Amino acid sequence: MTARANLALVALMAGIGWIAGMLFAPGLGWSSIGLGLGLAAGWVMARAGVRPVIGPAITIGGIVGAWIGRAIVRALCLPGSCPRIEIAGAALAGIGSLVGIGLVVALVVRSFEEFGEGRRPTGS
Repeated sequence: MTARANLALVALMAGIGWIAGMLFAPGLGWSSIGLGLGLAAGWVMARAGVRPVIGPAITIGGIVGAWIGRAIVRALCLPGSCPRIEIAGAALAGIGSLVGIGLVVALVVRSFEEFGEGRRPTGS
């Protein structure tokens, strides 16, 4: 990847992290944590050579899974009665969805690459 693509990936992941922080708890604290985590994830993805379309999509899936896990726990508890369980539910659901989506994406990308190799003309 080019330096411009790496910079775009880091900036995109920083934006995703900032938005995720604002979704979980509006305010400067959580949005700053999300921004920092997004920057770190973008830097790791850029260094590992992750495709710019795949990394953010998987990350967004993990964030949505965490948001759903938190909402489920919030619906089961009285308001404000179990914040630690909300965090644990969000973490477990987020990690589970991140792993699940990552596996599906890896298998799909691999199958597309294998399909593309089968269609290429062989040298004469």
